[in-house]
Amino acid sequence: MSGSPQRWRVLWATFAAYLFDSYDLTVLALAMPVLLKLLGMSLPEAGLLGSATALGAMAGGVVFGLIAENRGRRFALVLALLWLGVGMAAVYLVHTWAHWMALRFFTGLAIGGVWGPCAALIAQHWSAEHRGRAASFVFSSFAIGAAVAAAVGRSVLETHWEWLFLAGAVSIPAAVLAWHLIPADRPAPAPGAARTAPRVGIGAIFTREVAPVTLAATLVSIVNLAGYWGAAFWIPTFLTKERGVSLTTMLGFSFVMYLGMFLGFQFFGWLADTVGRRKSMMAAFALCAVAIGVYIVVLDPMFLFWWGAVVGFGLCGAGGILGAYYAELFPEHLRAYAGGFCWNMGRVGAMAAPYTIGWIGKSYGLQSGLAVTCVVYVVGVLMLFLLPETFQREARRPAAA
Repeated sequence: MSGSPQRWRVLWATFAAYLFDSYDLTVLALAMPVLLKLLGMSLPEAGLLGSATALGAMAGGVVFGLIAENRGRRFALVLALLWLGVGMAAVYLVHTWAHWMALRFFTGLAIGGVWGPCAALIAQHWSAEHRGRAASFVFSSFAIGAAVAAAVGRSVLETHWEWLFLAGAVSIPAAVLAWHLIPADRPAPAPGAARTAPRVGIGAIFTREVAPVTLAATLVSIVNLAGYWGAAFWIPTFLTKERGVSLTTMLGFSFVMYLGMFLGFQFFGWLADTVGRRKSMMAAFALCAVAIGVYIVVLDPMFLFWWGAVVGFGLCGAGGILGAYYAELFPEHLRAYAGGFCWNMGRVGAMAAPYTIGWIGKSYGLQSGLAVTCVVYVVGVLMLFLLPETFQREARRPAAA
């Protein structure tokens, strides 16, 4: 059996929920030129808005992870979507850089609260032999969210930039839809009744038995997100500055890359259900190292433009698999908290990589910076040896109802 009777409803609800992650990140980047002028920010101050979002997401992975394990995964996901909608709509209330910093941290909390419950719900409702594909499909909405943000931005950015954020408040009706589509996973006890399971505390993933897996999985996430943001952030600039691709041509590059990403999510999800989670992630990391390396040695600008589809194909391959892999690495009662913690702590890499590669590029050229990204992915392949394969072990268990 493929999973629970509600598995398709859960799949589509979590797919819709996760696209708001990339929508938020993309609209912030699209609106940045407007915010620079409106708030009179310096470039470092503008960068700190992104950092505040990432720090909020890291904290949100803990906060909403604990809510998920103690109050229910559905409850945590719905709360995160409601929270996100409020944060997106609140742009009308902030008018200074300091207020924007606080708002971005507030919104980031909700962003960090989506991934863990989504991964745990997929693991709960999809059997192991289909879980890699299901998780990868859910997280492939990352590419859809970015594409939607780009489309909305093209329509409203120059006239009503606030509408770009306000559109993100669609997460509020999405929360209502998720509440109705996803079955309750942890019914509340009757008044006065004792809890049937012990409360999960913040230290639950740092016990002697679990801590080694938590540490290794967090390191893998750091490498994954460092590689992604190091490449996705700087490749467009590299193509225009060092390979001569025109700015007009580059307008279509994001579409090419995101199309590759969406297809890559599906392929590596299938591969994870065929040869195993760890081997598939190794293959995705290796492909990224080779594909990004092509940018260093090939000079033809149009070839490199279309090669972006291949780079995108690999960039998110591992990220989709992690939804199934992390859920299987940890005990069932910790899946949302542990998975969300490890994924969101990986944002350390997302914050550090663009700056580090930019610094290297300033001194030695972006070609050298991208070479470092290739090394990061090779390190990722090696780090995966710190974690066990889970697919065969999980496949022998009956699917959760």
